[in-house]
Amino acid sequence: MLTNSANALKLQQKTMTMCVAIPQIMASRIWLLATSPMNAKLQQKEIFTMVEEKQKAFLDSISNINSQIMSSQTTLVNKWISNCQSFMLGHHNAFNNFDNDIDEEAIKIMDKGISPYATTVKVNQKRLNH
Repeated sequence: MLTNSANALKLQQKTMTMCVAIPQIMASRIWLLATSPMNAKLQQKEIFTMVEEKQKAFLDSISNINSQIMSSQTTLVNKWISNCQSFMLGHHNAFNNFDNDIDEEAIKIMDKGISPYATTVKVNQKRLNH
């Protein structure tokens, strides 16, 4: 189970904001397409933009996730080695918080994965509201 840390709460807020905005953006796009049937070029441009944005967000998300996984693995290995050393020195509770460390790194990975989509949603909202 994930912790209720500040990072977890920020991730929850970012996800909730994105989930609330997506239906509004979809409704705006459908409305734009439905109310301008005579402007095929505008419709095509909007459709191409939608597809492009999703592809870019997906690629950015995969890239961000991979880089954060590498960083998180390094961090967790270093903490594990440090905990092993503490344990060998007689600190029998050295690993007590290691599950929280794992949770924090998992939150960082999820945040990196969702950030490109959240950014795209914000950009879409601004563009469609003007």
